Amino acid sequence: MAGNRQYDHEYKVQAVKLAKEIGQAKAAKELGVSRNTLYGWVHANRLGNLDLGAGSQTPQSAMTLNEELLRLRQQVKELEKEIRLLKKENDFLEEASAFFAASRLKSSKNERMKFIALKTKDGSSKGNITFFCRVLHVSRQGYYQYLVMKDRPWKYQPLADAMKDILTEDICNDTYGRTRMYQALTMKQPKNVDIPSERTVYRVMEEIGISHHPRRKPNGITKADREARKSEDLLKRDFHAEEPLTKCVTDMTEIKGCDGKLYVSAIFDCFDSSVIGLAMDTNMKASLCKDTLENAAKAYPSIRGAIIH
Repeated sequence: MAGNRQYDHEYKVQAVKLAKEIGQAKAAKELGVSRNTLYGWVHANRLGNLDLGAGSQTPQSAMTLNEELLRLRQQVKELEKEIRLLKKENDFLEEASAFFAASRLKSSKNERMKFIALKTKDGSSKGNITFFCRVLHVSRQGYYQYLVMKDRPWKYQPLADAMKDILTEDICNDTYGRTRMYQALTMKQPKNVDIPSERTVYRVMEEIGISHHPRRKPNGITKADREARKSEDLLKRDFHAEEPLTKCVTDMTEIKGCDGKLYVSAIFDCFDSSVIGLAMDTNMKASLCKDTLENAAKAYPSIRGAIIH
């Protein structure tokens, strides 16, 4: 059968030449091959995979090759344009990252808009505004609204300045989340600062780019015991104490060292934020909390009866 025949290169060459002279349908019928088979040979010739020899190229095939060359040149131009755009975006993002790192702030929307305003001279240089907004995921409308509002006094500016001061007090304070920041504000009572709710503290932290979102590890050190009885919240978010050793709060910190980790557990007096109990260990088990309480009781016997939160 014709479908099982094997055709050598010379036969395919002559078949394609005949198809170009009398047409594919007539050539296939005359040669006794299927039209699909002959079409495959003709197509291979157009792609340059079947060479007919010198002087075999027709005006039609030359036009096809020229069109293919033009298409490839256009594709190269588009790829070069895309590469230039990606390089421009990469250079801009590197500059933006350096800006956020220098200010020790995270890339909040407000900080991103501030950087765009710096790059565009407060919007006077309009050439790249669309590009900057797209790369930093900021809408043009939001950016122009920021330009209108940026010079107006912000009612939470004193609160924001107070929280930044707390972060700069100690290098470890940059891990403060909403709860610890709220507690620190409540204990310190900064001058001329109205301390709002914890939720508002969180929103202001997000706005100025100092919010902390710890990554949860799948294999945590401790696991919640759903059967354990939860203690009653006696403080009700009121961390102010009129007298010493009446209200206390606890905290635990992980310190990484060259030879392992150290866990520090402490108890603070809400009256003056002083440390009244301290314990350290290489693990974070219940015994560490127990030792902290015992050390506080030994150092301050009158702590018995105080609220420990």
